[in-house]
Amino acid sequence: MLESLVVYNFKNHVELPELKNTDVFTLKTCQRIVVVALKESPTNQILFKHEGRVFNGTEAYQFLLEVICGLKSKLVGENEIVGQFKTAYKEFCSGDVVNSSILLVLEKLLKDAKEIRSKYLIGICQKTYASVARKHMINKHHADEVLVLGSGSLAEDLINQFKKKAKVYISARNFEKVNKLANKHDLQIIPWKNIYLFQNFSHIANTIGAEETLLDQQFFETWAKKHSQRFFVDLSSGCCIQSSFSYAQGLMTLQDIFAEGAIHESRKKEQLKLAQLKMEEIVQKRYIHLKQKKQNRKQYGVRREQTAI
Repeated sequence: MLESLVVYNFKNHVELPELKNTDVFTLKTCQRIVVVALKESPTNQILFKHEGRVFNGTEAYQFLLEVICGLKSKLVGENEIVGQFKTAYKEFCSGDVVNSSILLVLEKLLKDAKEIRSKYLIGICQKTYASVARKHMINKHHADEVLVLGSGSLAEDLINQFKKKAKVYISARNFEKVNKLANKHDLQIIPWKNIYLFQNFSHIANTIGAEETLLDQQFFETWAKKHSQRFFVDLSSGCCIQSSFSYAQGLMTLQDIFAEGAIHESRKKEQLKLAQLKMEEIVQKRYIHLKQKKQNRKQYGVRREQTAI
């Protein structure tokens, strides 16, 4: 089955034809557009015309694993991509055309990615980035109130880093997750629909990664006028924060953290190496498993035909 797998990796600005309700799976992120198809798919003829990288067979499956595990993200090992993949998966399953072979591959990808993440990638970025954020937010900028944007694992890491020294507020789209975190950590919720209230906070930490812009230059200019003492740390790997502000103006980005040399590269590289080796092993096992599954289906079909005769 994997021998028929084709994966296209396009830059996120490439204009592709409408692929919804076709026989292919599409994942759109801030960095890339990934399309999963089969060689026999008629959509291949359309996709080949666009500039992008093409992966086939086991190489395609490994590339998808690396994407879902966050190894292709700017923030290596980030979890946001998992949510994006699951959302795209649900959309694919609810479409008018659902290719059962692609569906099976996607299901196995989720299972394999979960194994790799749980065994090799836990904590590879969250704890490190959260502690750096605390150092700058609490120790250097003396925040006594912090608004955390997001409701994932990185957001909770930040909450744990901040709550001993500051009053923490939270806001995110997923009300259920926000409510759960608020009850667990005794936080005050800022309703997501009231984004304009974010400007009232002098210290903000963002973990939300999204394709659309959440806070733009106008927000930061208004925010800066309101607070002479301010600090905003953006730990997202997406494109939702759009501003020309620098660290000197109160905005810290992942690039600033990289420049600071805050990441323990030796430990990180070792974990990534182990994850990569495990991926290669899993891909080969998955290839054999799916090939056998395909053969069993063919044999079952032949037996049914013989029985009918």
